[in-house]
Amino acid sequence: MDSIYLVQHGKAFDEKVDPERSLTPDGVNETTLIASYLARLGVSVDLIIHSGKKRALQTAEILAKHLGVESVNAVEGLNPNDDPSLIASRLSELGGRVMIVGHLPHLSKLASLLITGNPNNQLIKFRYSGVVRLGLTNGQWVIEWYITPELIKQ
Repeated sequence: MDSIYLVQHGKAFDEKVDPERSLTPDGVNETTLIASYLARLGVSVDLIIHSGKKRALQTAEILAKHLGVESVNAVEGLNPNDDPSLIASRLSELGGRVMIVGHLPHLSKLASLLITGNPNNQLIKFRYSGVVRLGLTNGQWVIEWYITPELIKQ
């Protein structure tokens, strides 16, 4: 594996409005904007995994549609308060170019753990529908780029 993509799910309804926390229309639109932009850039992934929560599933499905990935898979260890070392230890077995659609604070802790070895060093200010690409360089994970909807809105 030489790269992973970390994606915070799109904007979702408050739990009081929708207990399942589906994506809002803005969440769908911003995720679609990001997904189509990634496709135009030629981003290619082999696997998209998500937490299983509805907002993460919907985000993953939009990305899969635009990136030509046939299916998305829910995996354990991607919930908001899960230990990031659980998924970090499984990255090599996932293989290929993996896109992880998840939640805060988990994604922030995962990125920090991979880059610095300490999950508590906040390095990235994640944003709904934002995508961070991490690359493996000389055995060390580094941030290659970060795209948010605001950067590509017309």
